[in-house]
Amino acid sequence: STHFGLSVSHGSSRAGTMADELDTHEKRHGILGSKEWPCPVCVTDMGNVQARLTFTDVKAHEYLDTEEVLHEKITLLAAMIRDSNEMITYTGAGISVAAGIDDYATKVKDVSIAAAEMPRVKDWKDARPTLTHRVLTGMYEAGYLKHWIQQNHDSLPQKAGYPQSCLNEIHGSLHDPGNPVVPYEGSLRDDLYAWLHHWQERNDLCLALGTSMSGFNCDSVPEAAAQKFLQQPDAVNGMHKGLVIVNLQRTPYDEVSSLRIYAKVDTAMPLLAEALGIADTVRPMDHAHVFSPTEGSVVEAGSDMFIVPFSSEAGEHQGSSASGGKADTAQTSNTVWDLRPGSWVKLTGGPYEGEFGQVVGKNAAGHWRLRFSNCEHPSFPGARMKPFSLWLGNWWVEEATRGKGICPGGKIPFVAATPAEAEAAAAAAGGGQPGLGKRGGAEEDPGRANCMGSSAAEEPADCAARPVNDLAKYEKMMEMGMPMGAIEQRMMKDGVAGGEIAAFSKSVSASAA
Repeated sequence: STHFGLSVSHGSSRAGTMADELDTHEKRHGILGSKEWPCPVCVTDMGNVQARLTFTDVKAHEYLDTEEVLHEKITLLAAMIRDSNEMITYTGAGISVAAGIDDYATKVKDVSIAAAEMPRVKDWKDARPTLTHRVLTGMYEAGYLKHWIQQNHDSLPQKAGYPQSCLNEIHGSLHDPGNPVVPYEGSLRDDLYAWLHHWQERNDLCLALGTSMSGFNCDSVPEAAAQKFLQQPDAVNGMHKGLVIVNLQRTPYDEVSSLRIYAKVDTAMPLLAEALGIADTVRPMDHAHVFSPTEGSVVEAGSDMFIVPFSSEAGEHQGSSASGGKADTAQTSNTVWDLRPGSWVKLTGGPYEGEFGQVVGKNAAGHWRLRFSNCEHPSFPGARMKPFSLWLGNWWVEEATRGKGICPGGKIPFVAATPAEAEAAAAAAGGGQPGLGKRGGAEEDPGRANCMGSSAAEEPADCAARPVNDLAKYEKMMEMGMPMGAIEQRMMKDGVAGGEIAAFSKSVSASAA
């Protein structure tokens, strides 16, 4: 049979009746859903395969609402959004699949109904925002969406025009050297974790998109939203609108959701934009972010030197320009970000806090690459890391010139440093070379490759990578259901050579096939 133009496979009577999984009204439609609505249809039957190997027993089947029900659910969601004042969104890997960024944890892979539309992106830096990213940005600009908690690292919200200052990249970012990708077993930044809990308490509606919510610490946000809805004396007419979930697969929170929508996010979100009356304001798919630092913040046109109202020591905000207007250089203590090749910076937070890096250059998209050498290993005290690179998104310059840090009142990723400071730090650490040398010698080496989805770019293989002879622990991580991207990040931090990581990844993909 067909559904929304898709081939529907009912591989068993279980898939057809959905007796095992969708056995309650709440799991099918959410607490506020109409009891007259028909069941969602199973469009991908995965048998007994679980969606994730840890923290949940939810199966990997995919479902779709009928077209009529989907439109009625979107109408209800639009009404809930209009009635809310502090709506947030909580997003996972599912919203970026249409951009060509693989969801390493999913067990559906190539058989998913989303697979056919997934573009092939060779370099994560080339990925473009999806319809969902663009609609969420439009909702923010229309005043409906107040905050975005992003589990992904891909920087697609910023590319869509969403402001960094209203985005919590709780699991790290590919374009923030002060908040690089957090490994599976790593620690979250304290300030971002506190910010997450601030919005966990403040929100009155949580829209969860493309996330399995299968056991990460930050899943407390959608869980709390559902609990607040249920704990109201009159839940249906209460102030808190609860948790709305849009996902193809089931999640552990379906039964306590206010509204449960089974659809591809890129199908549901344009419909929501229409229902909210903002479709005409959503940026088109060919729109590209235009770099726009605050007026008066550029030291000299084309110089890549910017005035930022933050202290030169700790990177803390020094003035009142956080409202986003023109930088008030007369009333604030300013520092200069010098992002010319060969300039030095010192990180103010994250796993490499206090480390010195050197600007390598800027890519065609306008993002800066920073090189770090001889850094202390964040997981192994006393150990030193081989050289690596981190990226700075140009939207960070925009935000910093407006007086905005990583969270309200928070720091900027780094402060300016001198060659003497970097050399002194390297000498104190044991004499390793701090970086690339004199200004002008920082041309990007085409032989350097980005590390497979990591925010760090590995240096050439001759940079003293520590050999790792036993890959058994990484195979064990795979068996536990750890995402491949997180395993690759762990291997990189352990000093495994880039070629060995690539071979391991290829063998895993071959085994899965």
